[in-house]
Amino acid sequence: MKLRALLKRSIFVIISSLIVTACSQGTDCSVRKIKFDQDWKFHLGQMEDAAKESYDDSKWRVLNLPHDWSVEPLSGSDGLSVGPFSKESAGGFATGQTVGGEGWYRKSFTIDRKDAHKLHSLYFEGVYAQSEVWVNGQKVNFNAYGYSSFKCDITSYCHPAGEVNTIAVKVTNEGKNSRWYAGSGIYRHVWFIKTDSVHLDEWAVAVRTAKMAGDEATLAIEADVLNEKAEKVGVNMMVTIISPDGEEVGMKEQTVSVDAAGKQTVAFSLPVKQAKLWSVDTPHLYEAKILIRSGHEVLDQISVPFGIRTISFSAKEGFKLNNLPLKLKGGCVHHDNGLLGAASLDRAEARKIELLKANGYNAVRCAHNPPAEAFLRACDEQGMLVIDEAFDHWQKEKNPQDYHRFFDEWNEKDISAMVLRDRNHPSVIMWSIGNEIQERSDDAGIEIAERLRNIVKKLDPSRPVTAAINDYWDNPQLKWKEDAAKAMQHLDVTGYNYMWYEYENDHQKDPLRIIYGSETVAQEAAVNWNLVEKHPYIIGDFVWTALDYLGEAGIGHTLELSKGEKNPQFMGWPWYNAWCGDIDICGEKKPQSYYRDIIWKEREITMAVQPLPAVGKTEDVSYWGWKNESLSWNWKGLEGKPVKVNVYSRAPKVRLYLNNELLGEQEVSKKDYTATFMVNYQPGELKAVATYDSSESSCAILRTTGAPVQIRLIADRKVIKADRDDLAYVTVELIDKEGRIVPDADMKVTLSVVGNGIIRGSGNACPTDMESFRSLSPKTFKGKAMAILQPDGNVGEITLNVSAEGMKGASITIRTVDRMSAKQEGKDIVTPGSIWKDMDGNPINAHGGGILYHEGTYYWYGEFKGDSTYRLDWVKTWECWRAEAGGVACYSSKNLTDWKFEGKVLPTVDDDPTSDLHPSQVIERPKVIYNEKTGKFVMWMHIESPDYEKAHAGVAVCDSPTGAFTYLGSFKPNGADSRDQTIFKDDDGKAYHICSSEWNSTLYISLLTDDYTKPSGTYVRRFIGQSREAPAVFKRNGYYYMLSSGCTGWDPNKAKWAVSDSMMGVWELKDNPCLGRDADKTFYAQSTYVLPIEGMQDQFIAMFDRWNKTDLINSRYVWLPIEFDGDRPLIRWADQWSTQTMEAVY
Repeated sequence: MKLRALLKRSIFVIISSLIVTACSQGTDCSVRKIKFDQDWKFHLGQMEDAAKESYDDSKWRVLNLPHDWSVEPLSGSDGLSVGPFSKESAGGFATGQTVGGEGWYRKSFTIDRKDAHKLHSLYFEGVYAQSEVWVNGQKVNFNAYGYSSFKCDITSYCHPAGEVNTIAVKVTNEGKNSRWYAGSGIYRHVWFIKTDSVHLDEWAVAVRTAKMAGDEATLAIEADVLNEKAEKVGVNMMVTIISPDGEEVGMKEQTVSVDAAGKQTVAFSLPVKQAKLWSVDTPHLYEAKILIRSGHEVLDQISVPFGIRTISFSAKEGFKLNNLPLKLKGGCVHHDNGLLGAASLDRAEARKIELLKANGYNAVRCAHNPPAEAFLRACDEQGMLVIDEAFDHWQKEKNPQDYHRFFDEWNEKDISAMVLRDRNHPSVIMWSIGNEIQERSDDAGIEIAERLRNIVKKLDPSRPVTAAINDYWDNPQLKWKEDAAKAMQHLDVTGYNYMWYEYENDHQKDPLRIIYGSETVAQEAAVNWNLVEKHPYIIGDFVWTALDYLGEAGIGHTLELSKGEKNPQFMGWPWYNAWCGDIDICGEKKPQSYYRDIIWKEREITMAVQPLPAVGKTEDVSYWGWKNESLSWNWKGLEGKPVKVNVYSRAPKVRLYLNNELLGEQEVSKKDYTATFMVNYQPGELKAVATYDSSESSCAILRTTGAPVQIRLIADRKVIKADRDDLAYVTVELIDKEGRIVPDADMKVTLSVVGNGIIRGSGNACPTDMESFRSLSPKTFKGKAMAILQPDGNVGEITLNVSAEGMKGASITIRTVDRMSAKQEGKDIVTPGSIWKDMDGNPINAHGGGILYHEGTYYWYGEFKGDSTYRLDWVKTWECWRAEAGGVACYSSKNLTDWKFEGKVLPTVDDDPTSDLHPSQVIERPKVIYNEKTGKFVMWMHIESPDYEKAHAGVAVCDSPTGAFTYLGSFKPNGADSRDQTIFKDDDGKAYHICSSEWNSTLYISLLTDDYTKPSGTYVRRFIGQSREAPAVFKRNGYYYMLSSGCTGWDPNKAKWAVSDSMMGVWELKDNPCLGRDADKTFYAQSTYVLPIEGMQDQFIAMFDRWNKTDLINSRYVWLPIEFDGDRPLIRWADQWSTQTMEAVY
């Protein structure tokens, strides 16, 4: 370590010890901000004198925040209500038939005597709609906007330390005040803040990337020091930057003088060398620790997470993140959390982003209000870009009781609150000042837009201002061509709502305008995305919506209508959710989401089946809806009758098979990537195949299931924090005897839970199935239901039991732990991503490898990397990082955790520069299988030249698993390139070579000769043009499975799995099998091999490499157990897991 770095670290340690000393004497910096969610009392309804300190609330209900009363079951049995839904709802279809009203919250607390000298505040992240706060009977605050965060200084209202204080909060949500489900109550977190009289202000801290030069970033940091004393004070401010790895990478100090009752803004400029940039693929987060002290006494300290990144927008080059072009694959999202209502629990917010990332999104538009802080944290942590939006209306109303009543008085405060609160989030790339504003093109609206823009720019000049502009259906006297430009003149980037047909026209009139589709519909996904890809000035597309939401009931409906019948825009009772999302309220993909996968090239082929309308009827799809189709081949009662099969693909042609009989082949429309077949339904297997020049690339399969006989439970996570903000989402599946979900099985299931938690929410995704979201007997929809489990705050277990009449029930246990990082040791413990040492204490050096089990021993073969890593600068097309080839290493083990180094079983040939095995060459992904017929161990590997042009497969053989292999040479198998590769030996003794070919665009599967040393000449091309690499193949229950990676160089990407009933058959390419933290990036790793565990039925280990491109020898191994949901492999992240139980340990 350099001396300067050591000194800086020493200074930080000394100051940290001073903080501990000072805190022990009364300035408790570690609990400056305390979560204040527990043990509130609540009453629904008007209540006189409830604000008074002396009011008797002993009979009120006790609950924890966040809380949304509008999603809770209504009392009474008058026939007008079901669960939380009422036919007398003031909001009607807009709020999903739910009820608002007036509610009261009360909480008591005392101030510790050691904090008697401090200032005390309450911080509310969000209360819907209007709120009034009292402390000890005195009114402290009123807040008008239900989506704004706000702080109340309660210091002067509190009783002396040690005495009981009482907070009362009145919440009013009355009349028609929202176009969607908003929820009611204190639906986000509340915090208690205590500071010294000289302190920092969280919202007055700003950290941004001022400049990037190479890999060095210059940070601009500002922070305000507030002095609420009656005399001038001098303090010392220190800023420390902590890297994503937890290392201090920068520190500066300044002495600051602050006037009495004043504030002083302090600015710092700090360089960060070898900066790790925040991006959608690598969301590295730094931390700025800002501390002020007087002498040795620490007065205040704040930690601000931030990311180092740059953004730019131009009509010529589009949107760039870190100077790299990026198209925004976006979705609009409302703030509710489905079955939980608006209650903003941290895990619910994070799960939304996980769902979006898993389905290909890289951007989200917060419609039409500032989101929860936990939502933005999740975007920061997972790499999701955000358009942060302030308002749905300004002065002109959209509903009689909406925010327009308060806009003139409150707009500056509320938009400032959004920017100040959110400006340190690297995920936020634009500020939106409004959505579909009625006065957008008149003089008043233009003036408001300019004023709002100026407010935003003053607080944050680093991001563009935008708004979502719609056509003039709300102002028929105005016309787009003449008036739209008026609404855009104060915008840096313009959002177009449903106006894709004007993009090119408007570009002709204003070539500098930067455009994105701020709202589009799924039916027009192809035309919208084709325009985005065609023009740099169109930077992205945001579908309405990515996720289904409560309210705007039935906006995405589809009806069968007789001639002359009109299709309404919204639906009445019993519709309650919008049903327009790509993903339903339980998190399941809908047909339009599979279609979007085709548009975004996330999958090669999919299909859905559409029953024909009744005689005399036609199908009428809402503009925001989708045709009435399902990914199902269960159509009981339609045997022998025609159904429409829509096949979606970017392949030139598709074939359709029914029960292995070819029904036909069609060209795919280049306009909407669709081919439609009429098929007479008969049960069995329906298979659609993507074809290129008669080569079958991959397929989509639908199978008729049997009757449901059993319940299966699948949890998104089996281990969660013992924290009420964490949740486990458990999907209830009805399955047949083959383990397949029965998509037409809708029946009641009975839920019960024991242990350290409760059922916080339950239900299904059906938009018309009105029932309590707390029901213990919800119905399934398309064979599925959901139960959401919430811990009670204690370490232990939560067991969910589910049963249904006539079926075998199921149970699942979720562990609740006090921390989510494991630190156990043992011979059976695997710690993915850590340094793995052999039995001699040296790091295992076997990268891109595979494992052979032979006569009771596991043999791990892999690339032996040289010590130094270098980059070939003359390779311009990608980052060609290389380490000297060290040959192929072998390690042996009896238990899969303790590995003995057996040496280099295929050493390099150092004295022949022309040899494939010379250190200057590339030896990758070695795999070994045993041939019983010949008694030989056969190794296949990827042999490459330094410039990656050779693309050969190499073969070596040996009589022993640990002896020196004899190299037989290299070649192009079947005359084709061979790069990332593996080999697979089947139960019948046949062996196959699987490799990425045609510049990694296509996979080749080749049957090998009987001695396993050459291709037999029989091969197939699969996943044509799909750019899959890093194949890893295994067999289970008669089916062949393959894990593979996308082609993104050294950068991580989303894994996918595929399945086939034959190695040489057509494979069905599926979704990402990974679950948990960083699943969308395959845990920052890449597949290499799947190991069946000897002696353990149906147990497999997925082996990945976490590449460190600039230090390849220090690349790590990520091994994780595979579990199965029917035929679907699931690979969950675990900090540690046991090879004995194949489960995570904590």
